[in-house]
Amino acid sequence: MISPAKALRKYRIYRAKQFLRKTPDLWNELHLYLQRTESTGCSYVDYAELYRLIRKNKPTEILECGTGVSTLVIARALMENEEKTGVRGRVTSMEEHSRWLQMSRDLLPIRYAPYVEFVLSDTMEDRYSLFRGMRYASLPERGYDFVFVDGPSYVSPSDGGATFDFDFLHVLRGSKSLVSALVDKRVSTVFVLQQLLGTRKVYYSSINGLGYVAPSSMEDLGNIATSISSENFSGSFSWLGNSRLHITANTNQRPQVLTGR
Repeated sequence: MISPAKALRKYRIYRAKQFLRKTPDLWNELHLYLQRTESTGCSYVDYAELYRLIRKNKPTEILECGTGVSTLVIARALMENEEKTGVRGRVTSMEEHSRWLQMSRDLLPIRYAPYVEFVLSDTMEDRYSLFRGMRYASLPERGYDFVFVDGPSYVSPSDGGATFDFDFLHVLRGSKSLVSALVDKRVSTVFVLQQLLGTRKVYYSSINGLGYVAPSSMEDLGNIATSISSENFSGSFSWLGNSRLHITANTNQRPQVLTGR
């Protein structure tokens, strides 16, 4: 017998396909792309949520961490937004492997080319307070207002340990405006962002397999990047039994951003 969780997931995939079929051109292009690519891609739920969020919120500078099938979906949504608003958006599609980037470039329909800039980049470690992660080293400096996280590999080159994707934090700490995000299946990334931004800003849908980050600014990171003391954990202490610690901001100090070089 199928478990309730698997049944819900199966139904969610069915609903995502039904949603995408409402845009026949996108549905047909998506299937043609999937037939030709060697990439495993994301899930239909990812494609549906990406398309829905971009059409609804109309971001104009999108960062895609990990190029592939999702690049087509993002570009299609940007094209429809331009037809509706007259404003052309752009997705900066980052990739660490030249083979995957070239394949994505070759498979992208020509009419979407004006909406996409492909960037090949090495990765690097970076850190913020207690947390270390991996990000693209050659990320163009732009006013990103939406980030889709589906790469890069977040295994540390220094010790082989698993970390998280740092790109959203890197964008956020340099942004002067609000930035939102969608995170594909990278639970460690969602975990870190919840510690830094709180569960009101960041939540994980186990049914969708996606993390959602509401529009956030540098100020939302709080002040945990200062020297850590017991005050950062004061809301966690239990008078009886074992305390399960979580991080809270120290509002008496200004944050100090630590940047990897």
